[in-house]
Amino acid sequence: MSKSQHSYFAGKHPWSLTKDHLLSCYLTPFFQKTYRFSRDGIVYVDAFAGAGKFEDGTLGSPLIALSKVQAAARKNGSKQSVQFVLAEANDGSRDSLLCNFRSARGNSRYIKDPIVCRGYSEAMQAVSAIRVCGSRKPSTVFYYVDPFGIKDLRIDDLLHSPNMNHTEALVNFNGVGFIRDACAARKIDCAFPPDVEILDDGFDESVRLDERCKRLSSFIGSDDWVDIVQLFHEGQFDFWRAEYEVARLFCCNARSAYRYVTNMPIKDMSKSVEAGGLLKYRMIHMTNSADGCILMNDNMLNRNDEHQVLQLGLFKVDVDGRDVRPDVVTRRIDEIIEQLPVGKEIKMGEIAASIISSCGVFDKTTQLLRINIGPLLKSGRLERVVKKTKTGKAKQSFSPKDAVFRAY
Repeated sequence: MSKSQHSYFAGKHPWSLTKDHLLSCYLTPFFQKTYRFSRDGIVYVDAFAGAGKFEDGTLGSPLIALSKVQAAARKNGSKQSVQFVLAEANDGSRDSLLCNFRSARGNSRYIKDPIVCRGYSEAMQAVSAIRVCGSRKPSTVFYYVDPFGIKDLRIDDLLHSPNMNHTEALVNFNGVGFIRDACAARKIDCAFPPDVEILDDGFDESVRLDERCKRLSSFIGSDDWVDIVQLFHEGQFDFWRAEYEVARLFCCNARSAYRYVTNMPIKDMSKSVEAGGLLKYRMIHMTNSADGCILMNDNMLNRNDEHQVLQLGLFKVDVDGRDVRPDVVTRRIDEIIEQLPVGKEIKMGEIAASIISSCGVFDKTTQLLRINIGPLLKSGRLERVVKKTKTGKAKQSFSPKDAVFRAY
């Protein structure tokens, strides 16, 4: 059963707090790292911004992001130009959004007056041509896309920013709603697990089935979802396997423009306790920065530990509770090393980010490197680019900034 959008935004649900903590805790290091290098400006896009505040007074995502930009400016002691692009379809909420944003911004001239759009598509059109400083493309672009449902999102909009090399996106992916709409579009009965609660409404009955299929393909980036739904219909996939596969398809299609893509399930911990919580949706992170990938990886693990339950067992699991196969991780590392010319340097962080994007979020970066790169250093297949401590000793750390090279 779906909930109305009004009741959903009356106040934050526990799983909404997890989502907002994920965004908030990531934006702190993100802006601290990118702010002083963004001399041609920063574009921050919140494509489904709401009113900026929930009805109970707690901050929504636009004002969370604004506070992080302001904190970065104070810490850096400089004022880089920042342009917020905010979208909200509801007229009343849009008026409140502008008022709330301006009040929180105060007299900060380096933060430009926000571009407030009537919806997702209008916002994306605005971003495609935006220039913060003169005619130069912006130095940094960040998309936060948290739709109430899947009907409006088009993945292609996130694959073409004004500066793809320095673009990141964090997307709320509602796989449960996608399966519901996909089954309806294909005229397939969808047997939901009994405790599943859908947070959004599906397509209006007036939308033709062929148009629904077209929009579903635009949302996820291809029509391969049809095969997943068919396997679900035939009983080869259960419901949660189908949800996992459509999320994986979205991530795969996002990799056409982003080198590193990761995701974390957001759960209602009051339900399906024996299974580690009931999945509501996923937060999917996309970036071309190895640093961004490993920052989000560690952030996801922290938020998972704080708000959700990791499956306990003899073997390491990822944030989905799925077993991490050591042979898969080893094979991915072998592929990375084989692509390196002998003697070519690479930062450990690039290796870690490739493992995370391929194998999932399952271990803190330093530990991941120690476990998987340590044996290769001992065997001599990799060697360190030697750096010394202040006392003259060779460093033996496993920091993402440490460099290694292929020895043979």
